Amino acid sequence: MTNFGKELRKIRLDLGITLYDMASAIGVSSAMLSSVETGKKPAPAQMVEQLASRYPQVKARYSEFASLADQTKTDVKVRLGSDQKANELAVAFARKFDELSAQDIQDLMAVFKRKP
Repeated sequence: MTNFGKELRKIRLDLGITLYDMASAIGVSSAMLSSVETGKKPAPAQMVEQLASRYPQVKARYSEFASLADQTKTDVKVRLGSDQKANELAVAFARKFDELSAQDIQDLMAVFKRKP
């Protein structure tokens, strides 16, 4: 189970809402919602927005839920632009991604979290 799934299930149970009722409210099947809650499928792109529009508990924590939903993704698409160096970096990163050590990941996260 993913952290997104855990938080979503907690809110649903705290509200006393059935899986079917929440799924119907956000326009997905109960099978899909169950798969997202259990971590078998990533959260669809619009799920957090749909949840936030119907449940104040999600809206109040929108950024957190969006971040947790992003962490369920298994694929990431990068749109390459006109900056050749940035394109080279994106391609090199994709090629070496599976070879990154825990330290490499920690170092890169520190770079990405720096304020501009």
